[in-house]
Amino acid sequence: MNVKVIFFLLISVLVLSCKSEIEEDLKDLSSVKVTEYSYQELPYLEQPYIRENYISTTIEYFDQDSVPVQIKNGEMYYNPVFTSLYGIRYVDAFIRSGDSYYLTLAKRIADRLVEESRDDNQILLFPYNFEFEYSHEDRFQTPWYSGMAQGRMLTFFVRMYGVTNESKYLEWAHQTFETFKLLQSQDQDWIGYIDNENYYWIEEYPAENPIHVLNGFIYAIYGLYDYYLLTKDEESLYLLNASVTTIENYIEDFRNPGGISSYDLKNRFLNSDYHDIHVDQLNMLFAITGETYFKEKADLFENDFSGSN
Repeated sequence: MNVKVIFFLLISVLVLSCKSEIEEDLKDLSSVKVTEYSYQELPYLEQPYIRENYISTTIEYFDQDSVPVQIKNGEMYYNPVFTSLYGIRYVDAFIRSGDSYYLTLAKRIADRLVEESRDDNQILLFPYNFEFEYSHEDRFQTPWYSGMAQGRMLTFFVRMYGVTNESKYLEWAHQTFETFKLLQSQDQDWIGYIDNENYYWIEEYPAENPIHVLNGFIYAIYGLYDYYLLTKDEESLYLLNASVTTIENYIEDFRNPGGISSYDLKNRFLNSDYHDIHVDQLNMLFAITGETYFKEKADLFENDFSGSN
């Protein structure tokens, strides 16, 4: 047999094998609706979470290693959404100032949050170890897990790997990404949900009757976006596309023409600060996808209610 033919057959078998492995790994997500998008790698200063002022003075409490914490009922807790945000900001401060002190602080945050995490079958889940009442119906007992937290941790690890090239951050990113395959229907701790129309949601709060918080979902999308740009992994692209597809399909449901957009779809809480965040996030989705639909929706939301923007 011709050597070129043999080589072609081997490559074909390898490609089909990889595709089969991806399909098997995502078998519980194979039915979700997915639109294919083309993602842009933005200039650094235009990326998610990058702010004009990268040094924050709003942290009130720290542990003994200068890791930001929150105090509830006199007890100290690590809030993964809150603490990882400062990790991301410290990475940004290091990049823009060159001061290694900020990188040291970021490393401490990463190490501490991993110490506090649940490492289970090669996945990393970052717990909330305090009870939280979202509404009269939805109260979360410890430990509970948040899709927003998982997404923000994913961004944090990707950026830590980018500035250190240390393999542990890449491995932690891989293990965090795996949690996006954990679905409510699987009778386990979860962050993902497939609705009756086969759209994939990342839930900020693990309510039995999903809440569908908009800002938390999009912050989680940022994590998938950062991870995909780093790894070019086909599974991450699939989940990223599925997530953006859901936002595109449901964004009008969050809109209240002439007023403040809804924080979620279950209770439809109204908050002007989060309305401004929705506008910023829709503009970011436009930036990373190039899809004018998101820009049009951002403009509509902003015209409905102009808060601090």
